[in-house]
Amino acid sequence: MKTPTVLLILEELQDLDVYGTWLRNSGYKILMCSSHAQGMNSLETESVSLVIVDQGTSAFEGRQVLERALQFHPKVPVLVVARVLDMRCYLEAMDLGAIDYLERPEPQDMAWVVETQMRRAGTA
Repeated sequence: MKTPTVLLILEELQDLDVYGTWLRNSGYKILMCSSHAQGMNSLETESVSLVIVDQGTSAFEGRQVLERALQFHPKVPVLVVARVLDMRCYLEAMDLGAIDYLERPEPQDMAWVVETQMRRAGTA
């Protein structure tokens, strides 16, 4: 079976490194992007099993990524990781089709959510 690919789009380089390392060690192929623009380009050119995008402020910068992910990969789950919980952003993300919205999860908790979603999608 093909190794599932996670597209990780986080603007905080430390978070990108920590989560990317944890997920890679959990057996996933990781595509890491440190900007939303880079992530949107990857969505157009890469085949992915799951997308993780950040939400850093109440402006919800990851909204375009979420919309693009659902446009190009409608069956691929999208997880939003928030630096700070914002109820408006949470509701917006869920309304747009995100599968979950986590506030600064511990790496092992994020890996658990990813594993659960991969099982549901039949890619794990």
